[in-house]
Order: sequence, then structure tokens, then C-alpha cells
Amino acid sequence: MASVSPAERESFQRDGFLKVDARSRPRRASSVSSEKLISVEQAKELREHYEELFSRKVPHRKSSPLVAAVALSPDVAQVAASLMGWEGTRLAQDDVLWKPPGASGVGYHQDSAYISQNFRPLENNSVTVWIALDDADEETGVVEYAVGSHRWPLHDDSATTSSFHGADDEWAPLRHAAERAGVGPPEIRRLTVPLGGAVFHHQDVWHGSGRNRSSHRPRRALGVHLLKRRETEEIQISKLKKSIGDLVWRREPRPDYIYGRYMLSEDSEEVSEQFFPITWTPSGASWAS
Repeated sequence: MASVSPAERESFQRDGFLKVDARSRPRRASSVSSEKLISVEQAKELREHYEELFSRKVPHRKSSPLVAAVALSPDVAQVAASLMGWEGTRLAQDDVLWKPPGASGVGYHQDSAYISQNFRPLENNSVTVWIALDDADEETGVVEYAVGSHRWPLHDDSATTSSFHGADDEWAPLRHAAERAGVGPPEIRRLTVPLGGAVFHHQDVWHGSGRNRSSHRPRRALGVHLLKRRETEEIQISKLKKSIGDLVWRREPRPDYIYGRYMLSEDSEEVSEQFFPITWTPSGASWAS
């Protein structure tokens, strides 16, 4: 199984993101960067089927064994749990991302507005894994980060108040967030991510990407969004037993349109494994066990 070095964990917690190279040799060392997670061959195979994947409805793991192998990977999930300090991991969703030559950029945003806000407890409950299926660089509009912005004071933005596609000013949300946080111009780090490489980023880190300035190179990627998973314990409340500890649905307001459709019922708080499979726990239990 994958492991995370103290230096890598410290880097992630300080900056809000961590880049991991593609796997190109056997796993021997003790850090994520040297153990690797995703093979170059896997990334190339995903890329070969990208048009087919892009035309399908999500979740893509349901119709593609190629996506499922990555999205449900216990190794990927364990690294996420180690970086976030979790007891276990669930899969929230997968995305196929395609930025063709000449395409516009993506405005700065936090993934928590679209994912984390739907669940309670809110703090540190989700992480994103961005996996390059092409060599991604500044020309093609690679993902970029406001370093350390996950540690800024939080605000209750949601999918209905946050917008990042087709924004006239891709930097406006970041400038506004920095002003609210009372910080100066943030340090921006643009990462060069080779084919098969990945970036793990915290739910609250501000990030976006520039336009694809290439005349012929697309920028394709696979996004995997993971949720915190905790062991539950049952407590007695009057005559009822209630499970506590794991994530539950937000009660008010109702979860946003994408995630809200996966509530078992209007009154249920349970985040069902039917839709959000457990991908790693310390005991090794996962969807594959």
C-alpha cells in the first residue's frame, strides 16, 4: 500500500496541495513521490478512451473499468487519508476534464463550495485528486494554486453562489477571498504535471487554471473527489439508537442539486455506501473486499 512521508504531509498541510509523479518503476521507497500511484500505462489507456468517456453521464466509474480502477483505488484513498488525517475514505465523485486548444480558463474557486458544504461536519471532509492525462503546463492551462489559502477564514459559499466557468475575470473570486481574509496578494504556484502525474488538493484551497494557449495540444485530466470516512458508534437517545461519528447530510438548506439526489430519503442523514463507496480504512476494508 502507498505511504506518505512526514515531509510530504507537512508540505500538503502548509500549502494545501501536493504533486505526485506517475509510477514508472517498482515501489520501494517510503514516500508517495517515489512509490507512485498511477502508472503511465493507465493514464495512456484512459486518454485513448477519452472521447467515449466524455460523452457518458457521471459517475464514469459505473461504465468504465478504467476509471473505476483509479477512482476506487485503495492506494489513492490511503494517501488522501494520510494527508488529511482521516480514519478512512469514501469516493464522492469522478470527473473527466477536457480543455481543448484555445479553450478558456477556469476561475478561481474552492471545491468545498460544491462538495464539502453538502455534508456535516464540514471541516476537512473532502479532498480532490487531479490526474493529468496529457503533459500539462502553463501553455495548456494547468491547474494553479493560491499557496496556503486553505488556511484562510472560511465563508459559507456554495454551488449556487460560486461560479468558475466562463467567468469574465478568472481572478476576481480569489481577490475577493483574499480581501475578506485580510491577506495581501497571494503566492500563485502553477504546477507542471506530466502524463500520469497527480495533484492532491485540500477542499478549501483556492485554485483555477488559465486558458489553453496551444494551437494543437489538449489538456485532459481525471478528477477524483474523496470524502472523509469515520467509524460510527451507536448511542441511545430515549428509545432510539443513533449512529454518530461518520459524515451526515446537511439538513438546512437541503444539499445542492447534484449531491442532494443521492439522499436515501428526505429524513435520512445517512451517506449511503451504495452511492459513496468506502475505498480505504485502516483494516484494509474497501469496496473491493
